[in-house]
Amino acid sequence: MRWLNLGKSATGKKSGKAGNKAKGARRRPMPRWAKRSVRGGVAVAIFSLALAGPTWLWQSGWVTGVTNSMFKAAAESLADAGFRVEEVMLEGRANESSAQIMKALDISRGAPLLTVDLKSARTRLEELPWIRVASLEREFPATVRVRIVERRPLALWQRKNELVLVDDEGGMITSQKLERFPDLLVLVGKDAPMHATALLSILAHEPDLKKRVNAAVRVGDRRWNIRMDNGVYVRLPETDALSAWQRFARLERQHKLLKQDLLSIDLRIPDQLIVRTRAGRPAIDRKVGSRKGKNT
Repeated sequence: MRWLNLGKSATGKKSGKAGNKAKGARRRPMPRWAKRSVRGGVAVAIFSLALAGPTWLWQSGWVTGVTNSMFKAAAESLADAGFRVEEVMLEGRANESSAQIMKALDISRGAPLLTVDLKSARTRLEELPWIRVASLEREFPATVRVRIVERRPLALWQRKNELVLVDDEGGMITSQKLERFPDLLVLVGKDAPMHATALLSILAHEPDLKKRVNAAVRVGDRRWNIRMDNGVYVRLPETDALSAWQRFARLERQHKLLKQDLLSIDLRIPDQLIVRTRAGRPAIDRKVGSRKGKNT
């Protein structure tokens, strides 16, 4: 069907029948299906804009906080078309509370998908104690996908008569529910967490001996005293602590030093082993060059 333009005649006057028909004619109401098509077309256009330029829309500040009324209206139209939050998918959680994560996200079920402020939600997530980094993205038509990377618990730091869980970068995580980490090494010393990763790397070279370590004391921001599970302290040197630790492992395998009545084993002097006995007597063992030493 072709729409005809019933305009003026060549003389500038309307033709009789045509003029009467035009004068008395009423505009036909737009069919319901056409209204839906128009609304859908507008929504699709805005949707295409959102897909084509998310960086411009969401990172340039033009719609920060969704204050632009036109964009908000378009987002609502898209929500009516089905683009609203129905599911939040979370990946990477192991230790952080699910309830705390959902509280930080502050995303309501049924909210228009385009009005979710991903940047603010990510900032709030990364303020939670366990979360190192977070990323969020929309998955049309109805999903927000959240990916988090948690901090890796490394050791327990004794600080002001309180134990605090620290991560592999030396940062504090939490002091709550530490009973979940009974096998972690206890660190003592002002700067101990910052050097803990290097220490654990040294200890790991002798895994059987490492299993018997339950604490490490940082001395003067220079070196470590290692406390074994039977209370014996192993004094490592300031430099080349790895060689000293490996030497101690060899001596332990050969002479079972940890079964002897010792208070400390001093490895700070290369090629010498200085031990202190519980009774204060020198531990004489010519094979390992032991002699009585001061508790320094």
